[in-house]
Amino acid sequence: MTESAANLPGRIAIVGLGLIGGSIARALRALPGRLDILASSLDIADLERAVAEGVVQDAGTPERIVGGADLVVYATPPDATIDYLDRHAALWRAGAVVTDVGSVKRQLAARVAELGLQKRFVGSHPMAGDHRAGYAAARADLFVGARVWVTPIGLDNESAVAVVEALWRAVGANAVRIDADRHDRLVAWTSHLPQVAVTALATALARSGYGAEALGPGGRDATRLAGSPAALWEEILLANADLLEDPLTALEGALARIAEAIRSRDPAAIRKMFENAAQWRGS
Repeated sequence: MTESAANLPGRIAIVGLGLIGGSIARALRALPGRLDILASSLDIADLERAVAEGVVQDAGTPERIVGGADLVVYATPPDATIDYLDRHAALWRAGAVVTDVGSVKRQLAARVAELGLQKRFVGSHPMAGDHRAGYAAARADLFVGARVWVTPIGLDNESAVAVVEALWRAVGANAVRIDADRHDRLVAWTSHLPQVAVTALATALARSGYGAEALGPGGRDATRLAGSPAALWEEILLANADLLEDPLTALEGALARIAEAIRSRDPAAIRKMFENAAQWRGS
């Protein structure tokens, strides 16, 4: 980690203490220097554990903690974050910076613009995670070396962007700026499509009567993401459905081509597809 608490606002509120929010809290707590972390969670047991461990110094309702923070992080699903913006904007401290961790940005950016919050809200999306959920899965090193997409909304907000980028550097991540439209198109291919493919694979195995215990190491690696939270992915895929049309068509085409090569017993075609995939993966 390249930052210390001295480079960040003194009081940081985290709304949502699941895998991402909990990992942010743990990573911040590991920093040298004085830093007060406020947190809220729907899971009271998780919140109590974070306080007992000394990870969180103050816990309460979202409404109470956001009013006492210099930096607010909404580690909540996209729809919930938009709802919180509507309800909380009047509660934020003057000068407080606000960010999120959601994996879709266009709807959020539009609402931020409608509310006139562009100068203080800067979107974030850490490309880090786990198939497990909840505070129990959170760890301080989750973001080390990870890319975080930072999505400024509008102009004249460089000071807020700098605060959000400092947050991600502090937990070991690499912050890269991108606009909301480009972000959603990119993650449709690089994040959402892989999740869909893994879910389809797990569905095929389940319907064929094969359980996860029958898989070898490769199969277990390939299906790890099948354990991801269903409700969250329902929300993400519906929010980005229009941009998933091309990725889904490409995946369907690739499966059809390899299926045809196998059915026609075409060794050259099979080898070529595997060679191309290996070359791409090694690049």
